[in-house]
Amino acid sequence: MDIPDVSLTDAATVAAYLLFGVVGTIIAALAAINALQSVQPVVYDAFYLQLGPWSATTAATTVHFGFAGVLAVGVPVVVAELVGGDRVRFVGGGLLAVTVALLVVLLGAAALDAHGFLTVVLAYALLVVGALAGLRHFGASTGASATFVGGVPVLALLLVLLAFGLGWGGGYDVVAEPVPASSVDEPATTFEDAPDVREDLFSEAACDPEDGVCRLPLRGTNTKRRPHARSTARGSAARS
Repeated sequence: MDIPDVSLTDAATVAAYLLFGVVGTIIAALAAINALQSVQPVVYDAFYLQLGPWSATTAATTVHFGFAGVLAVGVPVVVAELVGGDRVRFVGGGLLAVTVALLVVLLGAAALDAHGFLTVVLAYALLVVGALAGLRHFGASTGASATFVGGVPVLALLLVLLAFGLGWGGGYDVVAEPVPASSVDEPATTFEDAPDVREDLFSEAACDPEDGVCRLPLRGTNTKRRPHARSTARGSAARS
């Protein structure tokens, strides 16, 4: 069996690209997660009435992290190919195709109420296998392949963060807090069209006796009351 003759320089180059994959993916992930924050409310609004607040939040989070993840691992690979290879168009085109495909899968899963952590895990697993096969098939540089491999652990870390994020999520809350009458012209909402929500929000169980703040999580709100409650979920209601 022939053993490839790998020089110290070659090994150092591959190691450098692996390190670039780790660091570059971390930087790209932080930038992408922050830049794509606006994706969450768009997806939430699109699926709220169909799925309810809890599932809509899950869908919004999975699409956000899924989109950010593929960009985070893909952008450093394109940069590596630009520096050390001549298949930039193929790599860039592959990144675009994978991004579109991933969004279609995640949005489709949300529409079918089959979204969630396992959906993203499966999508990422297919992404890793498909990307490695694609890089090899189109003759991408060793640097691009090594960069991708270096970014995979960061992708796994994103999955861990996503799992925690889904555990913390749950939709918006309706919050009412006492304020001096002189500081407002009128209440943020009167609940005239949602008396049941007002009853739940100002119930003894929902209010803190120490500071007077009342909080109604939409996650636990009766399904028939959610559409009314959602209209006040992004603001505060002044308690009369």
